[in-house]
Amino acid sequence: MIGVFDSGVGGLASARVLRSRLKAENIIYLADRKNAPYGTKSKEELISLVSNDILRLKNYGCRICLIACCTASSVYEHLDNELKKISLPIIEPAALLASRGRKIAVIATEHTVESSIFKQKIAYFSKAEVAQICAQELVSLVESGEHDGNLTEKGYKTVFNVSQKIKSANPDTLVLGCTHFSHLEKTLSALLPRVKIVNSAKEGAIALLSEIQAEKMERGVCLYTE
Repeated sequence: MIGVFDSGVGGLASARVLRSRLKAENIIYLADRKNAPYGTKSKEELISLVSNDILRLKNYGCRICLIACCTASSVYEHLDNELKKISLPIIEPAALLASRGRKIAVIATEHTVESSIFKQKIAYFSKAEVAQICAQELVSLVESGEHDGNLTEKGYKTVFNVSQKIKSANPDTLVLGCTHFSHLEKTLSALLPRVKIVNSAKEGAIALLSEIQAEKMERGVCLYTE
């Protein structure tokens, strides 16, 4: 069984990618709404919450867990080694893809921006210029039920205002540094037609698929097909 977790609905974008490709696996999704949002929590609080999330999924029978939350992934290195062995953060796969750009903007939660984790990870792969933009308001927007194709006038204005902050950074690449933002990808893409968008929810799921497939191939098992 595979576990996927986030503080709310954001990580469902990752779960959908996994479900579309994994035909013989059971997937369980955990939304820790009791402690949402994660984006305003301290590092110490996050370490405790993320550790508990992974342990809960392990107790449900999950052999591996996707941390489908960039804020939660930012504290991955601070987790116990046993928890790290059965979990996969989503920041590095997105940072790797984004590093192909020359001028990168990252929109993320308060904690993720303060941690500068995306900036650090991108620096491993390139010398690209990175602008970090806090867009915590988009998390609340998505959690309230608004998303691509279902935005109120007020909701669209909120997304538009964030797009203007992004434009001011003049990026060629935009990282959706929170899985909630994947639910607004089409709207952001329409507002920023010349900017390549890197979806952390999608890239994290693809990284997990690659890891599982490699494991299965070692055992001579075909896990999924295109």
